[in-house]
Amino acid sequence: MKFTSTVVAAFLACCASLATHAETERPKEDFGPEKTIQDVSHIYIQNLQGEKLGRIKDLGIDLTNGRIIEVFVVSGEFLGMGGKVVAVPPLALVTNMTKAVYYLDVTQEEFKAAPGINLKKWTDYGRSDRVTATYKHFGQEPYFLQPGEVSDRSASRPKVPLGYVQRSSKILRLPVSNLNNEKLGSVASLKLDIDHGTIGNVIVRGPGFDKTKSVISPTALSFNATHTGLLLDDTKEEFANQPQIVVTPAGNGQEASSVEEAYKGPRTSSALEQGRSYADMDRTALITRNLRSARIQGLAVKVGTLDGRITLRGTANSENDKRRAGEVAIAASSIEVVDNQLTVTAPARR
Repeated sequence: MKFTSTVVAAFLACCASLATHAETERPKEDFGPEKTIQDVSHIYIQNLQGEKLGRIKDLGIDLTNGRIIEVFVVSGEFLGMGGKVVAVPPLALVTNMTKAVYYLDVTQEEFKAAPGINLKKWTDYGRSDRVTATYKHFGQEPYFLQPGEVSDRSASRPKVPLGYVQRSSKILRLPVSNLNNEKLGSVASLKLDIDHGTIGNVIVRGPGFDKTKSVISPTALSFNATHTGLLLDDTKEEFANQPQIVVTPAGNGQEASSVEEAYKGPRTSSALEQGRSYADMDRTALITRNLRSARIQGLAVKVGTLDGRITLRGTANSENDKRRAGEVAIAASSIEVVDNQLTVTAPARR
């Protein structure tokens, strides 16, 4: 079986024509690259000979590590029912920038022979041994550690422990609460980046009639003990200070539009940059987790890593809290280069 080494190109760019599948409450121009599973579930998969293999049905998500772990491709459906589901590692797919189609370097016979999974038995099929077998079948190296395996931090892509794996369709609309069991909202959508196999952000809609949408790093969230909701270590005030999706309604001949707020530092008005290499993305995820674990009260921080250089932006309640946040970042940095742009001020209430 042959496999291409080319990684997937910008997945969400080829989904732009699927506005008819977007939620009706959203503006016509969606939230930039933010897409839900409804927006991708009609993307077709073909082989390099142009033969149809199936379509995307769902995605397997490792929220702890901010990863898209698998793309579930269904074939042999009849009127949207039945069919065989095959799990494919995202980096085994390539795309044509001009069409909403993904390509997999296998023949139709090889794809039909690939092991199928039953999404109704997710407890069995979400195990790491099954996911590992999928990666090996399609010639991909798992990004996560195997049982008994130790991470090599000197590697260009250090492996991480596999988090709890859930389907993206099951994560949507999950309630989000803080550690005091105060409801913060529910998952409105996921910002997907299949070309890198990652989740950019989780968009959390405010509770009740509150239509605000806050932008949360996936690695800042964890599942509760029963996997029926997500937990965020924020007070209500800290959550209100998270960046949000700002929507401009249609009017004066202009279509509705939206933009994602970004933390900006005291010395620049440019948005925070994040490198797309595995090393940079993993470093940002590690520092984000460590800052949460440090439990620095009132800290609202965004981490960006570009070529190993780390930038911290946001707010801290004191110079000491700013220094502590910088020390956490330095401890987790590979080259100990941290630009601490945190502004010392009490978090603003909205």
